[in-house]
Amino acid sequence: MKIVFTKQELLENLYPVMGTVSNKNTITSLEGVLIETMGGNTVRFSTYDMNKGTRTVFEATEVVEGGSYIINAQRLMQIIKVMDNGEITLEVDQKLSVKISCETSNFTMYAIGGADFPGLPELSGDKGFEIEAEKLRSMIVRVLHSVSDNESRPNLCGAYFCIRQNQIKLVSCDAYSLSECTMECEIKSVGEIEEENFSFILPGHALNEIVKLLADKKETVKLYLARKHAILKTEGLIFFTRLIDGEYFDYERTKPKDQTIFVTLERDRLISGLERALLVADEKGQVSGRNYVKIEISNGKLMLISTSSSGRVYDEMPCQHEGEEISIGFNCRYLINNVRACEADTLRLGLKSVNQAMTVVPAEEKEGEHSFYMLLPVRMS
Repeated sequence: MKIVFTKQELLENLYPVMGTVSNKNTITSLEGVLIETMGGNTVRFSTYDMNKGTRTVFEATEVVEGGSYIINAQRLMQIIKVMDNGEITLEVDQKLSVKISCETSNFTMYAIGGADFPGLPELSGDKGFEIEAEKLRSMIVRVLHSVSDNESRPNLCGAYFCIRQNQIKLVSCDAYSLSECTMECEIKSVGEIEEENFSFILPGHALNEIVKLLADKKETVKLYLARKHAILKTEGLIFFTRLIDGEYFDYERTKPKDQTIFVTLERDRLISGLERALLVADEKGQVSGRNYVKIEISNGKLMLISTSSSGRVYDEMPCQHEGEEISIGFNCRYLINNVRACEADTLRLGLKSVNQAMTVVPAEEKEGEHSFYMLLPVRMS
């Protein structure tokens, strides 16, 4: 195999596949990128960690000789980065010796035959939908922080997608918080089966990769569902992941009702106050159960208080307050994650008692959008 690339086209197509290279597997081929020629000057890169994978297809400068080989992905990326700008030639001989050269510089390493790459799942689905990449990425970002990593409850280790005609809803929940984001937008049905209503759960590790892959993409993307996999397709790129099998829990039952205390305040002011409180609340060596921020609400003011063995922070800010006064504690990091995810200039906090969850919603929601965040309090010592 002999292929000529520019450094730019190599990096542009290697970066997207690096997120699904396995680094915790005893199978050597999973640590590599499968490089294949597809006829003409078309080249395909594939990586797969047995749970998720990525594939890019592009036109190289020239394919002199075709072939299919696996090359260690991390090593290849390191070499390409330090190469000079210009044309880079990648050659693999019959003894599986790889030569990567650019002008007077060259590296040598070893390859594996392409036949040793594990078989990929069928990259097509019976049903799915098409949506703007920017909107899908925005919704995932808003719920990603509360995806659980507790493998004893696998259904919570991902985000729940619910598609209803021209509405898409994402929900995530861990042991402390729940996030819900709903958006009305144009959703086109794709696949062999046209269904307007369906749901599925995408795992958290796949959501992180989708956020990276869709950064700065302006076109629409297609998401197909197979029996066990979801396949995301955009121009020149395919990402696929195993679905989380099972039903999502009835999260609507967990939402607090009959709240009597409401607070309206500026989101940026609250974030800045929480960032200061986090310096104390998140201090290393903090005694377990003490890493919280106390919120006191009274007389049109919201006070943030956090104490540790090395110091104390106090901050107050104006707010509009309805209902009784209250003093309640929250894990500071979880609280700031929820407040940051709620995209609005002004927030409305809802409470009932020191033992019940607080809700965070935009004071004024954008047309066609709905965001809802819920956080359980902690017991203050």
